[in-house]
Amino acid sequence: MLHNPNKHFADLIKQYSMLDILSDPDVILAKAGIGIPNLRNLMNDSQVETVWNTRLAGVTGAGFTIEPGDANPKARRAVNFVKEMVRNYDFPTIISAMMDAVAFGFCPVEIIWGTTAKMWRAVDFVPKPPEWFFFSQRKNLMFRSSVSASRVPENKFILIQNRPSYQNPYGVKLFSKVYWPVTFRRNGVRWWTMFIEKFGAPFIYGKFQKGASTEDRDDLLSALEDILANSVAVGPDDSYVEIKGDSIRSQSGQVHEAFYNAQNAEIAKAILGQTLTSDIGEHGSRAAAEVHYQVKADITKSDQRLVAGAFNKLFALVTQFNFGAEVPAPRFEFEQMEELHKERAERDKILYDMGARFNADYLSAHYQVDPAHIKVQLPSPTSPGGFQQFSRRENNETIFDFTGRLERQGQDTIDAIIDDFRKDISKARSFDDASNRILNRHKRQFKQRSKLAQILDNLRHVAASAGTSNAKK
Repeated sequence: MLHNPNKHFADLIKQYSMLDILSDPDVILAKAGIGIPNLRNLMNDSQVETVWNTRLAGVTGAGFTIEPGDANPKARRAVNFVKEMVRNYDFPTIISAMMDAVAFGFCPVEIIWGTTAKMWRAVDFVPKPPEWFFFSQRKNLMFRSSVSASRVPENKFILIQNRPSYQNPYGVKLFSKVYWPVTFRRNGVRWWTMFIEKFGAPFIYGKFQKGASTEDRDDLLSALEDILANSVAVGPDDSYVEIKGDSIRSQSGQVHEAFYNAQNAEIAKAILGQTLTSDIGEHGSRAAAEVHYQVKADITKSDQRLVAGAFNKLFALVTQFNFGAEVPAPRFEFEQMEELHKERAERDKILYDMGARFNADYLSAHYQVDPAHIKVQLPSPTSPGGFQQFSRRENNETIFDFTGRLERQGQDTIDAIIDDFRKDISKARSFDDASNRILNRHKRQFKQRSKLAQILDNLRHVAASAGTSNAKK
């Protein structure tokens, strides 16, 4: 018996109406009329792939340990069991796929359960594409199929969410923030390519004698085309060819380039929180670089907490099923890299030789050393290089000499920068020419500006340290 297609369609409508689907509140996706598959295609963009791989490296490249939840024997048995269970896990692949939660808002990770010797094991831990799932009005995770949907089984999935809220269990999608910058830049490149094709080559203007025949004109035009194609041509001696440039074309090209770079910077800022780790650019200083590095470190720690949280939920389930809910579960912990800042250490060494002394709180804050491992010992009054050997007047003179040297270096650097500008202005033939020369000179003075910023940083630090030292007296 044939089925009524209208009745079948009505049944599907009724089935979907019962699902009570919660719409994704992402405004960018709604206005653009796109979904997660469109955001996933952004990985085909070279800039997005570059900065996203930089962010991934902070998580996939970090070391980790699995620590016992407690020191009691049951907790140690649990951690040994978990370590043996995950021995064959492909952690870089799993963690990289888990980061879909950051890119697309959430990521369900499926637990592949198995049993061995009456013990429950997570044989594998597999992140699934978030576009396969949605949330119901009751905020339950639902699996989407072609004709139906069902709530995911309990203890089958670990859900990772990026900054979820009651109104938005779908989480914040990082890639939706870069959708328009990528789209604008792609269209800009298309127009830039058309501009280069049309105006990239010089304009060649040919003149012929009055009364020249149509054949002579065609020959001259062919010769001009040969110049463009082959850079060589022949013609009669009474013909005239002029190659003209156009400064407006050059300025228009700079507009395209500036637009292209601005979109790249927006992409890097959205994904990395800053731009220096992907593109140094023409501006900046050591202090700015340190701030940007700290921003990247903070974002990496945030990503690591998401990943570690998912593994900790898995370990909690495994421990509960096999050892009981009262046994503390093992903890997945990323190893935090400790980096000694060489430039800060050299500066602090100079200040130490001048008499400044740093307490355990300073060393812990700036060098990430556990205060319990620090013993601050002041030198004796007779020890070489000790602060107590110098009178207050002598110590102030030493600081004055040091800061005076920094001031002279700073003044010399400023004078050199100004002299360069004066030379360029003196060679300018017009106001526009002077402006272009100043802009070009500014681009080439990155090292001088960085040196000046470092000198100013050192002066501020010396002043603050000397003031603290005098206040303690």
